[in-house]
Amino acid sequence: MKPVHLRSATSADAETIHALVRTSEVNDREPQVASIDEIHEIFDDPHLDPKEDMRLACVDGRAVGWGYVWHHPSGERLERAYLFGTVHPDWRGRGIGRTIFAWQLERARAALATYRDLPRFIKTAAWDWLTDAQHLYERFGFQAVRWFDELLRPLDPPLEITGVAGVDVTAWRTDQAEEVRLLHNRAFADHWGSGSIDPDAWTNRLAGYGTRLDLSVIALAGEEVVGYSINEVYPEDEELLGRRDGWIGTLGVDRNHRGSGIASALIAASLEHFRRAGLTHASIGVDADSPTGAHRLYRRLGFEMEKRSVTHQLEL
Repeated sequence: MKPVHLRSATSADAETIHALVRTSEVNDREPQVASIDEIHEIFDDPHLDPKEDMRLACVDGRAVGWGYVWHHPSGERLERAYLFGTVHPDWRGRGIGRTIFAWQLERARAALATYRDLPRFIKTAAWDWLTDAQHLYERFGFQAVRWFDELLRPLDPPLEITGVAGVDVTAWRTDQAEEVRLLHNRAFADHWGSGSIDPDAWTNRLAGYGTRLDLSVIALAGEEVVGYSINEVYPEDEELLGRRDGWIGTLGVDRNHRGSGIASALIAASLEHFRRAGLTHASIGVDADSPTGAHRLYRRLGFEMEKRSVTHQLEL
């Protein structure tokens, strides 16, 4: 086989990367359609330097694979770096994936090297049916440690949820975005693998592709933010899936208010927003071992299991 050359990527490579991603999604039966805007968004990430954190794998100048390392510094609790990428289906089985992954692992170690006072993890994620990818991770010493489910619910019949005394669920309020960020960091402090989000990463999250703040909601006890649901829509998926999904993208409740019905009220309000926007279904992702009992709650609200991904991890 001809030698594989890894080179850094720039935003000028976005179309090439998008073609690689879409070809892999179709081949691997992934239930999603990446948009070119999502690829451009990767280059706009405030914590990603394409020169250092991204590589294209080329053979005779042709891009046949790519990979990048995603690390948003937390500064507390833990630090984690995620590895993402793919190889064109026609070029698999030739060691290209191993070459990319070896570079990613080296880069992730370097990115986490300055955080020796915190637990440090390198992570990957793949749909549970993509066993070849999982075998690659395990070959490099990663272990399957967590499973994440994606659940689906038709918007009809609507949820009939009784309001929570002293709490109002309202439309998203931009002037309280920073309060929501601080609540998010507190609410997810006991979630597996979760790190704090800094203001730059939060701004990027709220402006991210698919994010629909007009369909998002917050819960207020007086003027205090005690819960939120940041919701999303991905129109490119609609033809593939045969439905119009609204995503409960990030849902959080103040730890002192858990068990009071706020999460149910946020979900009910979100589903009503989805219905008014002409969507047909609601989707939500959940850690199969969530300590909050979220999986049981979503089932009670009518969500049903649709698909599952597995996270592999290497601890430094």
